[in-house]
Amino acid sequence: MGIILFVFILVFAFFFGEGGIVEIIKSRSRIDELNKEISQLETHRDNLLKEIKDLEKNPLALERKAREKLWLMKKNEKVVVIIRDKNSKQQETKKP
Repeated sequence: MGIILFVFILVFAFFFGEGGIVEIIKSRSRIDELNKEISQLETHRDNLLKEIKDLEKNPLALERKAREKLWLMKKNEKVVVIIRDKNSKQQETKKP
């Protein structure tokens, strides 16, 4: 009886104890998620660095960015703003 109890405790600790199989599987899953997030952040960083270089070298790009962000316009110029309804966009994606 004592040997069976000992084996049961040993198997239980192997699967559910600190550093057990369950914890290792969860840790590997978390590592994969973090690696994907790192990859996405690196891509985003690279895009931002390209945009910074473009803004530093090209005055027209800087003007365009300022106009977009700050809603600036030239004299006698009109700005048209298109507002999309979030509900209609959701309905479009649900249609087969």
